[in-house]
Amino acid sequence: MAGKKVTDPEAAAIAGSTRTLKRLENGVPTRLTYAVIGRLARYYGAPDQIQFELERIWRYVNDDMWAQPSHAVENSGWDAYMEFERLAAGLDQFETMYVPGPVQTEFYMRRLFERSEVSRERIPVLIEHRLARQTELLQKLGSIRLRYLLTEAVLKNGCDDEQLSRMLELDEHPNVTIKVLELADGPYPLMDVPYSVLSFRNTEEPSIVYLESPYERRFYENSDAVGKYHQIFEGGLRQAKSLKEFQR
Repeated sequence: MAGKKVTDPEAAAIAGSTRTLKRLENGVPTRLTYAVIGRLARYYGAPDQIQFELERIWRYVNDDMWAQPSHAVENSGWDAYMEFERLAAGLDQFETMYVPGPVQTEFYMRRLFERSEVSRERIPVLIEHRLARQTELLQKLGSIRLRYLLTEAVLKNGCDDEQLSRMLELDEHPNVTIKVLELADGPYPLMDVPYSVLSFRNTEEPSIVYLESPYERRFYENSDAVGKYHQIFEGGLRQAKSLKEFQR
């Protein structure tokens, strides 16, 4: 909140009321006009790139499917998925090749970033942000459910003993589940594209399906899409083995 209080009179005037401002601060879904989005962003000192991205995404407020281009995330420094993750009460994530970001070790992160197109100057910043994201998730493990479904390829793709131990440790928590689809038991229909399903405490807020590609991050909010991906994920969990059963 840029050092400003929730009761800040100017911010409340822009938002329409102190109550509306408090809803925003608490992450409660709140409908704002295009003009208010821009005025609040400017008042809180958001860079022009973030203000532009917030206003761009506002245009999709009534759409069941929308996307955030990867270059928009890089240019603005604002990632819509991260904001949804902070508000989520449940996260189901399916991965085919990489260890999920929230459970990566720092060594794994570094190797992954070093082999990507990211400049070496940005790598320390990206690692710092990902570690902070992990800390935030771990601090609310008592109130969020995390379920990770991985193909066996993930555990044979640079997943060293430290990384495996890290995941086994997290898997001991009652609100964390990590399961593996063994290659020998495949093929697994419809289990070829990584995705996440985020659910929220407010039952009026729809769950969201998230898919990421090198070009863009895509979000689905319609019930048919969410239901389909949820069905696929649950089917995968039933076929998968616990991480403890996995033998390399």
